[in-house]
Amino acid sequence: MNATKEELIRFLEENVLVPVETNPNADVTIKRKVNATRMRLNDQVSAEKVEQYFWSAMATDNGIDSYKKISDIGAPTFEDVRDEFKKLCGNK
Repeated sequence: MNATKEELIRFLEENVLVPVETNPNADVTIKRKVNATRMRLNDQVSAEKVEQYFWSAMATDNGIDSYKKISDIGAPTFEDVRDEFKKLCGNK
């Protein structure tokens, strides 16, 4: 693992969560999803757990639903930053 828990969360905040939350087309449902994701990320105990959460979040029904809602408003998603996130984690 190259990045710390805090660095991974900061990356996701700057590149996904804040841009989604501040998107003028983000409705209450999307903002709730962002807040729930933020709480779950902060609850993780290590960088490895943040990485596991990131990858598993995309594969759940809820994650797929979030992807559709967020991409429909033109905001960035976890899927959009996965290559850079993977590099931060030290994976090729």
